[in-house]
Formats: sequence, structure tokens, C-alpha cells
Amino acid sequence: MSFFPEGALGAYNGLNGLNGLNGLNGLNGLNGLNGLNGLNGLAANGGESPLLAEALLTTRDGIVGTRLDDISPVEPGLPDSVKNLVRLSAGERAAIYQSILGPSVDITVRTGKRQPTAILWRRGAETGKDRSVSFEKMVSLKAPTVDQFRIQLDQVSGYAQIRQDRAAEIVAQLGVPTPFFASVNFLNGARTPYTLEFLFAALSFSLPVIQRMKFALAIKRPIEFSPQIQPMIPTPTHGSLPSGHATEAFLMARLLWKILIESKTPQYNDRAYWGDMLMRLAARIAINRTVAGVHFPVDSVAGALLGLTMADHVSALSGGPAWTSATFDGPSFDPAEDFDWHALYSAADDRQKRESATGGKIWATAEDHSTPRTRVKSEILEWLRAKAVDEWRDLHD
Repeated sequence: MSFFPEGALGAYNGLNGLNGLNGLNGLNGLNGLNGLNGLNGLAANGGESPLLAEALLTTRDGIVGTRLDDISPVEPGLPDSVKNLVRLSAGERAAIYQSILGPSVDITVRTGKRQPTAILWRRGAETGKDRSVSFEKMVSLKAPTVDQFRIQLDQVSGYAQIRQDRAAEIVAQLGVPTPFFASVNFLNGARTPYTLEFLFAALSFSLPVIQRMKFALAIKRPIEFSPQIQPMIPTPTHGSLPSGHATEAFLMARLLWKILIESKTPQYNDRAYWGDMLMRLAARIAINRTVAGVHFPVDSVAGALLGLTMADHVSALSGGPAWTSATFDGPSFDPAEDFDWHALYSAADDRQKRESATGGKIWATAEDHSTPRTRVKSEILEWLRAKAVDEWRDLHD
């Protein structure tokens, strides 16, 4: 399960958790994309209704009168300009963000005698008159073996002992855990609306990627290995690896951390303090899914790697200096090991580890890419990121 509800792509249902968005109450209407019809609720006039349409009709009849011949000149609009974005509703901007983020990746799958591998490709810059496009490998997830999951089942069973202690967290984190991140950093709909908009654009982008990779790898859930697991929440119907909660939590945590770093606000210079807190929260959210009995620890390992890497991708598209490619080799992961985010990422320098290994076996790798050839940016996403960063800068006279 990801943060978003089962069924249709309810990519924005989690916005109901943004209780602080006082002026954006219409965001509650974003339950399931449903052709983006729910975005009507974001309109400043409260949306559409038959009564309103009839009222506008009779109002016009009452005030238009005879034709006005002397009409003042009207300036043309600014085609494809970021200057228009501030005059759009949050829902309309959200659709534009997805039109950029969605086509920026592609997914292929390798199956056969060996363990299946899902590959996420990053779209490069267009070249030539025929708009030739190249793709670069960004994330490769190779499925662990069934025997590895059987060994990991002992950890799932062991984590069940603390379900009572974690029950409130687990249930509260079924939706997007904005309140949990807001308890670490001052996220608030009135104070940081563009930061929230940026984070939710990334989360919405991640949902189809997560589901496609889960579908490709088709990893069975703990409940299918033993009737004694008895999860404390309903088990989702989609595959177990990568964990959607882990992917989204680390995506959210790293993007927020990048914004804080870029703001250059003095307190965030202590990177080992602020960055670690965000990662600890993301890890706890991921581990809670194992406590609940719906995920193996290795699911969170793969999910965290995917989320961290996708965060760099979104950051690069919005003006960041580099993107990262990463691989997860499931069969090389020691099934006796638990999930530890430190093996994948250093918050102090906001960098994924070049190699992650156990007992001499390398099970994950990462590489930075910052050459001009690989840098593809969106002026629209740069605008949104800049707005978000400004919300964290200190105010001065």
C-alpha cells in the first residue's frame, strides 16, 4: 500500500490531511483523479453548480442592456509563460506539473529464468528536428528470491510484538503523513502552501511509478507466507516490493530537506541534525508497515532507494544540480538484515551511498550525474521550487 487509497489513482486524496490549508479548502475535493473532475473544488468561486449557473444567467439578463460599442483594447495573454501560474488554481497547476513529470520517465521489465528486474528510465533532452529522445537508466530493482522472504518472515513476526505501541501511528499513516512531517518542520497550509504543492506534485508523480514496479516484480505479501502473520490492517492487493510507504516517505523527506538546505536559513546549516530527523521519520513510517504485518523489511530497503532517487530526479527537473541513478540487487541482500536507511543515504551531505554492502556482498549502488548533457529542467517546476524555498527563508527588514 502507498499513502494513497486503494482503487483508482487517488493521488490527491492525501491532501485532506492538509488541514492547515485554510484558503484551499477545495483541495478536499481531490479524491481520486477521476479525470481531474475533483479539481473543480479548487476554484476560488467554490466550484460549479446548477443554481450558480442559473443565477449568473439571470444576473446577465438584468445588467447587460444594450451593446457597448466603445470597448477598451485588451492585451493578448502571455503564451506558455510561468507568469501565468500565480493566477491559476492549485488544482490547475497540479495538472500542469503532472504533464511534465509523467513523461519524464519510462519503465521496462526484464523477466525470464533469473529474478525479475524493473527498470525506471529517465528521459533526456530532445535533439534534432525529429525530436529524438534518449533515455538513461535511473533505477533498477531486482527482486529477491522467495527463500529470502521466507527468512525475513521471522522479522515480520517479531515486529508484531510492538503493534500495540505503534497502532495509532500505523492507522494515522494510512493517508499522507503530512502532520508527522509538520511536527518536525513548520509545514502549514497558510505558511508554506507552495512547499506542500511541490511535495504533493512529487507524490502524485510517484504513485503510477510505484504501482507499475510493484506489478512488474509481483512480490507476495507476508500474509501469503503464513496464516500466523495476521496483519493489523487490511493487506493491499498489489505487490509487496517496493514498499509504497517507504518510497513516498523518503521522497517527501529528501525533497523537503533539499528545500531547507537551499533556503540557507542558519539553523539548517546543522545538517546532521535537521536532515537526520527527516530521515528518521521516513524510516519509522516505513518500518511501521512491517510492524503492521503488510511488508517485509527488504521492501522498505527497495522503497527507500526508489524514493531517494526519485527525489533527486524531481529536484533536477526543478533546477537542482544533479540527478542520481541507483540499483538494488535483491538476491545479494542478506535476508537476516533489517532495514537501515543509513546504508543508503547520508543526510549530512544529501548524497546516496555509492555502495551498500553486507558481508562483502554489494546489494545497492548509486552514482551522481551532473554533466550538462544529462541536465533537463522545467521552467514551470523551477518556478514552483523557488516559491517553496522562499517560504523557508528568514524575513528581514
